[in-house]
Amino acid sequence: MIKKHAGLGDPDLEEIAKGEKEFHQFAAVLNDHLKGRTWLVGDDLTNADFSVGVPMTISEAAQYPLAAYPEITRWYAALAALPAWKQAVVPSPR
Repeated sequence: MIKKHAGLGDPDLEEIAKGEKEFHQFAAVLNDHLKGRTWLVGDDLTNADFSVGVPMTISEAAQYPLAAYPEITRWYAALAALPAWKQAVVPSPR
């Protein structure tokens, strides 16, 4: 995503593969953690949600492979629906 927007050439497919492997490793942990929870730390919205949510603001542009992680998708949709989040987050370029 960065190389494309900065005009630095084609993506490095090896780096993409490494990133996807790491993404799936950690997304599986987060997805399991979110089961039965509204927010990261139970039923209360905390700074943890905002901190973990920030990288999600580029999930569409970066093409995060989220299809296998319904809990992450649900959790981020709830975060993204907050009026303060909508006001603070500027959509990323596509």
